[in-house]
Amino acid sequence: MFDDMFEEDELLDDSGDGGTGETSPAGLPPARENMEMIGADTIETTLLTLYNNKTLPHALIFAGPKGVGKTTMAFRFARFLLKNGAGNDDQGGLFGDAPPAPETMAVAPDDPVFRKVASGGHPDLRFFERPADKTVVDVETVREIAPFLRKTTAEGGWRVVIVDQADLMNRNAQNAVLKILEEPPPKAMLILICNRLGAMLPTIRSRCRTFHFAPLGKEPLGKLLLRAAPDARPAEITLLSALSDGSIGRAVELYEEGGIATLQTIIDFLGGWPDWDWARIHPVADNLARSEGGYAAFAALMDWTAQSLVKARAVGLHTLPDILKTDSLLTLLNHYSLEQWIDICEKLKGHFIAIENSNL
Repeated sequence: MFDDMFEEDELLDDSGDGGTGETSPAGLPPARENMEMIGADTIETTLLTLYNNKTLPHALIFAGPKGVGKTTMAFRFARFLLKNGAGNDDQGGLFGDAPPAPETMAVAPDDPVFRKVASGGHPDLRFFERPADKTVVDVETVREIAPFLRKTTAEGGWRVVIVDQADLMNRNAQNAVLKILEEPPPKAMLILICNRLGAMLPTIRSRCRTFHFAPLGKEPLGKLLLRAAPDARPAEITLLSALSDGSIGRAVELYEEGGIATLQTIIDFLGGWPDWDWARIHPVADNLARSEGGYAAFAALMDWTAQSLVKARAVGLHTLPDILKTDSLLTLLNHYSLEQWIDICEKLKGHFIAIENSNL
């Protein structure tokens, strides 16, 4: 990778990360229990407008980076529909006057609907996700969607299905979902959550209304980080915000897995170039092999470091994060051309992809 000092087989001996579902970070309420939605006001306004105008589509795609609130919004919208949907077809009041249109999707935590959704016991809501022992969402996982959406509702309103990591559905599973979309039942809502929109079949995307979730801004991300990691120091909050690319999930994962210390280790190792300190590198590799979360943090931070160096080489040193502005890293940065740094990044990404695909 650096002057071809690493061989492919050497790196493939390290341990990889099998991946997990999009769960809520520790310190924050699980998505089905979270009544607060931050950073998606425009999406909520649009959904409310569609609902109030009775123009809701039968299927939605919530697309965007992992850990930016897609699942939280899915449960928020599901609670709203289950709470208000029973009367949506006929909104006339007692004397023929229409009730005021809802201005928020919030449902009080003491509401029976909220409690049922939070406990996983609402009869008109189903949540599907990738089984822990599988790398894809297969057709067996989603085959219950169609009969559920077509049965009579228990509470006279909507039936809602949420599919997490829908971009991990294999071809058979996506085809099964496509059949549902071709003949959607009335008052049935299907919400597909995906981190990689391009992995979804074009025919599925064409039959859904897609909402793009942007990375969280610095201020809301900082607030959530303080809530999830109240013991973190201000300098750590600032650094984690920079490392997370606007994802609260990624920020908390890095904090819990000692990401700041891992980043410092990476900087120290790279600072030893061209004389790699193998006596220190091998024990770190052994530790990573025993920690799925630690490996994931290492891979993300190694990629972030390389990408930051490429950007600095292309645009200028003013883009380089302060933590990377060490004399040794600047020497390393200046030793390679932009083209060589791009090649290094591609090789690095290829190594991590090979490890993950090999399930090492």
